[in-house]
Amino acid sequence: MATKKDKEKSDEGNLVPQLTFKKAGFDPKECIRQNKNVYLGAVFGEMVGFKTKEAKSGDTYTILIGQFRIVNAAEKANFESEKMILPGSIQETLEATFSSGGGKPVVFGYDIFAAPSDNTIGYQYAVKTIIKSAASDRLEEIAKDIDARRKEAKS
Repeated sequence: MATKKDKEKSDEGNLVPQLTFKKAGFDPKECIRQNKNVYLGAVFGEMVGFKTKEAKSGDTYTILIGQFRIVNAAEKANFESEKMILPGSIQETLEATFSSGGGKPVVFGYDIFAAPSDNTIGYQYAVKTIIKSAASDRLEEIAKDIDARRKEAKS
């Protein structure tokens, strides 16, 4: 559950240090209680890189770097950060898109659901694409816009 302090920071537009579904207050076990798929919220942003780190346990994990927002539907709260950790397959998709795009920023947007499952934790995340993960060339778009504005100013 997101803390009151986290919500206040987010509502003011401040960044939280690092985003995760848990930090955003997602409660995937709600799908078990309701015995149906439950909409948790949305995650979207622009990834510009990633860092692999080693936990004290020796396991490795990856932190996405960029500008991210998670919207918690139940709490009607927004959480933003420049660092984010997502569940396996979602994060792997973004990392692969980044690598195959030559290291260009990756824009994405997903609706996130929790669905009952027979696995050991009793649920799994389900994702619906809002914005297809794709390499972005935003810097080139900005450069073109600047050129156009300069030409317009000279006219």
